[in-house]
Amino acid sequence: MRIIAALVNDVRTPEHETVTLLNTSDAEVDLAGWKLLDRLKQASPLDGRLQPGEARRFDVQLPMALSNKGGIITLVNAEGLKVHGVSYTRDQARQPGRTIPFQT
Repeated sequence: MRIIAALVNDVRTPEHETVTLLNTSDAEVDLAGWKLLDRLKQASPLDGRLQPGEARRFDVQLPMALSNKGGIITLVNAEGLKVHGVSYTRDQARQPGRTIPFQT
């Protein structure tokens, strides 16, 4: 599983933020109990299943928040172990409506 993109600063509603995940494995992944974390370790729960090669955008839920000043996004599995993490800068987050792509 990889974090491949994030919308940090929406045009219409700045509080609406999303993170896009990609299942890079050859097996279905059940996201029950998985979470996204911000730099302050505030969590946004995940659910559903991702098929091999499938990507899906998830809405960030409070208390997690993606700062417009740059930040970190971490994906942890149901056991609380880090699966993937990315960072972004203030410059990347500056333009409203721009989705930030991450290297996988």
